Amino acid sequence: MDTLLLPQSNTFYKQLKDCKELDLRDNRGKTHCIGLVLIGVLIGLCRNRDGVLSSIHRSIKNTHSQLCHYLQVEYGTPISRAQLPLVLKKIDVTQFSKLLLLFSGIELSDEEKQWFAGDGKELRGSILKGEKRGDVVVQAVSHHDRTVYGQAFYNGQKESERPCIRQLLDSALGSQKITLDALHFIPETIKQIENQEGIYVIGLKENQQELYNDMARIGQRVKPVNTLREVEKSHGRIDKRTYRSYAIENEFFDERWSGANFQTLVQVHRTSMQLKSKVESQEVSYYISNARIKDENDKDLFRAVRGHWNVETNNYIRDVTLKEDGLRTKEPAISKVMASCRTLTLNLLNKLKLKNRKAKLEEFADNFETLLIWLSEVKIL
Repeated sequence: MDTLLLPQSNTFYKQLKDCKELDLRDNRGKTHCIGLVLIGVLIGLCRNRDGVLSSIHRSIKNTHSQLCHYLQVEYGTPISRAQLPLVLKKIDVTQFSKLLLLFSGIELSDEEKQWFAGDGKELRGSILKGEKRGDVVVQAVSHHDRTVYGQAFYNGQKESERPCIRQLLDSALGSQKITLDALHFIPETIKQIENQEGIYVIGLKENQQELYNDMARIGQRVKPVNTLREVEKSHGRIDKRTYRSYAIENEFFDERWSGANFQTLVQVHRTSMQLKSKVESQEVSYYISNARIKDENDKDLFRAVRGHWNVETNNYIRDVTLKEDGLRTKEPAISKVMASCRTLTLNLLNKLKLKNRKAKLEEFADNFETLLIWLSEVKIL
């Protein structure tokens, strides 16, 4: 252990340990440092132990003495398997989310706005027997590097994603560039972004039937401002996408859209052909934005539509690489804490710009010293 870097003074572990609002346990009988428990869970995720709480606990137990030695704290007894869920459900998820997003977040500037995609992901392990929905994590993900800037939670059985998105937008995020799916094409959300001087690109579908029909006819009578064609071959198919943008600031819109500042319609025509079967499918999608197209070389809105699917890539990594949906629990608080730990893990892994995240997790599992060095470099420890 002598080769390891010295612990940093201002680390995420220290922030967790010093945050009194984080630990909601009764003061009687506290035997485990909340910061040490959460760091143990994070290390378990980095060692590819997600999906089963018992596996995460075994990681905590097996690495406890080395971790305490490195942090220069008393060894004590590692938390037991029975105590682990009891401690996790007594963590203030709101405080924990604030800490981790401040620690690993992105600095925002009104002068140089960045693109973020907003979307929700069901935590399938939280779905109770006999129910169809469970807890959902809603995230704002950077188009550039898939860093999660903000997150919120709701229960899919009782609540909606829309208030969560508006909650995330009620911050500096609302003044940035935002892409959302058609669920959020409603006056309240659109006007909120416009009033905060943000830029939006939001999908338009038949849930806004009259507006959708009007926009679908635009291409028949208005010349596009610019066009972009892309061809991509991957996953056994050829995808062709044709993007067209139309200026719509002079079109008539219903009074309910007053203040939305509709400026540009983006039409995307997608053709996908399976190489093996030669079966071809086609789809036309529409998006509306309050940003103007500057000239025929301005492709920013086209890139934004394409970049929105970064959030889906993050969701795939959470499911396939970290095995998020495999961890089953009846406690909503535990689902949210574990989801927050995964968010931090993904943000940290994104800094490495890895081609194979799973291989890196396996390396950390095989060599704990390598993991400790890296966690020190990124100021977790």
